[in-house]
Amino acid sequence: MKFILKLKHWQAFIFIMIGVILSNFTVENNSSVTTVIRIVGIVLYFLWPFLVGNGLYHYLPERIELNYNLFVINSGLWLTIYLAAMIISDGQGITFTGVYVLLMFYVIYAVLNYLAFPAQLLKSLEVGKKARLSDYIGDFFLVAFLPIGIWFLQSRVNKIVDNQASYNE
Repeated sequence: MKFILKLKHWQAFIFIMIGVILSNFTVENNSSVTTVIRIVGIVLYFLWPFLVGNGLYHYLPERIELNYNLFVINSGLWLTIYLAAMIISDGQGITFTGVYVLLMFYVIYAVLNYLAFPAQLLKSLEVGKKARLSDYIGDFFLVAFLPIGIWFLQSRVNKIVDNQASYNE
């Protein structure tokens, strides 16, 4: 799935916008189809950070250590819980109370980690050392607001992939 690393910014934007459109799609009088279409849209929208985090991690020098396993676990965890809540609630949303609130606090942390990892990874690859929060906070917000941020991030991803390809030749 490294195709995402080679997309142009406008292609990645279209990919993400398809996810946005599908996640807001409604089929009248058929909540099951609406839920499935919305789930596909949400997965498409949130696929970019995962694929970039996964793809760029392989370019990371061994001297720079980032917690890739936590990223993968948090990615699967928050997406699974979100999709389960969408299916159970028929797309209407759920209110968590009691002990389930603690689970939701971890899910919020998982989402933040999911968004921060590609930003930290991208900045670490650019500067050649492990990036601190103050180094990649701007990139974090670009990942968090993808339809806008993709115009700035994808070209930097392409540059890293191109540099690695020319370095390996």
